[in-house]
Amino acid sequence: MDFVAICLSILFWLIRPQDWMSGMSGVGFMTWIMLAAIIGVAKKHDGMSLNSFFRSPTDWLVAAYLLWIIWTTGDYFAMAKAMFPFAAFYYITTIALNSRERLSTFISCWVAGLSVVAVFGLSTYYNFELAPGSAAMTAEFLGRLTLNTWLYNNPNSLGHGVVAVIPLAYIWLIWKRPVPLRLLGFAIIWVAAECVYQTQSKGAYICGAAAVTVSLIFRKPKVVQLFTLLVIMTMGVAALKMLPRMETLDDKEAGISGRLIIWQMAHNAMTSTFTGEGWKKFEAWVDTEDYGLIRKATHGSYVNVGADLGFVGLFFFVAIFYANGRTLFQARPDPEDEMMERSQRALLSLTTSFAASAWMIDRAYHTDYFLLAGAVAAFHRLLTGRRTGIEEEEAEPEPEVRPAPAAALQWLAMGIPVMAGAGAAATLPERSWSSTAVAASAPDEQKEDAKIGAEDGDDEGTGPVVAMPWQRLSVTDLIMCLAALGVVLYIWERIMTNFIAF
Repeated sequence: MDFVAICLSILFWLIRPQDWMSGMSGVGFMTWIMLAAIIGVAKKHDGMSLNSFFRSPTDWLVAAYLLWIIWTTGDYFAMAKAMFPFAAFYYITTIALNSRERLSTFISCWVAGLSVVAVFGLSTYYNFELAPGSAAMTAEFLGRLTLNTWLYNNPNSLGHGVVAVIPLAYIWLIWKRPVPLRLLGFAIIWVAAECVYQTQSKGAYICGAAAVTVSLIFRKPKVVQLFTLLVIMTMGVAALKMLPRMETLDDKEAGISGRLIIWQMAHNAMTSTFTGEGWKKFEAWVDTEDYGLIRKATHGSYVNVGADLGFVGLFFFVAIFYANGRTLFQARPDPEDEMMERSQRALLSLTTSFAASAWMIDRAYHTDYFLLAGAVAAFHRLLTGRRTGIEEEEAEPEPEVRPAPAAALQWLAMGIPVMAGAGAAATLPERSWSSTAVAASAPDEQKEDAKIGAEDGDDEGTGPVVAMPWQRLSVTDLIMCLAALGVVLYIWERIMTNFIAF
């Protein structure tokens, strides 16, 4: 039940039928899905033990982030209630996605959800409106495509949401896939690209370029990476300038100048309070000629978090991105395990898209931020063998027949694979000496692999367990997170004081 609920959560979060289906307005689908997921985990043996929740570095960062929000905002009971859904979706995602097949299915649901959003968005452009009310909203934005849902109710949010599926569809449906899936992948990319083009969202174009770049150069030889970057920085930038509205990308454009003013207001709120004004409490009011004094969005998740939660809150927000990035860049799935390698690339593409969009739209407190972090944490657990202990305890493994220590060590020294054989076999208990023997005669990387395999085992259907170099948070990680925070603050200050057009 928990796995089905988590898959439904990303579909309902993206597609949001309660926003456009007649008679479903106000139905709390996400609340009921969350309750179903909690019940599903609670019904399993040891499913809700504290040890199940803290098995990767990201787990601790998410907990610290949510606790900081509660503490710095005040009204602890109300804030704990508000943060509970985020915590539930994150931790249950890490617990429910406890096999490579489940993780793959969850990402497939993410691809499907974004693809449906792209189709719904483009349906308005071709005059067969699938989401009622979208045409009227598009007209209000002077022809820029908009979808009548809470999540995509303006061209920028629709563009940033749909553009993520372009590199994602390539990785998930085209890369090393059979012809039928490739054809589907190209069709989704065409629909998504057309949808993003019609939104005329400058930020979405830039975000898509960043995600595509990372997807293309990941794990490529250094020469190929350098050549790709040179091409993108020259021909790619020239192509971007040809897209709609990109010719006005400077601080004299009304939309950009207004955002820079708001960024300055948010920066003042962060520096003057240090802890911020509290969760969702920062408000930017701008005096306009046509409408007078109106409230404006911050147009940036980093800016939003900094103003609301201060330096520490922004540190945790950035640190979770850092944890996602380090996990995905350092992971080394088995070369023969194509499913895990594809999942790694897909999660990296989603993380890149979200981190880039966070500079341009407000997505700081969206559920998909925590669902994505939970999926990456689940990926981390799978590579380190750190499961939740739910499936493992449902069936007792049969005793294995293994060679006696002396014979096995001799075979290892001779380079002969360790096998159970007559005259040299002995029935040994689980977590026997065999992994220790392998570690004693193996290089450092193999020692870590053997150590993790001995501690956690390898479940059927999860593929080979490969050591993940990053096991826990360290002082070095905190320093790197501070450095990442410094980069974010530098870019923030640089943009709001001296916007650089290209």
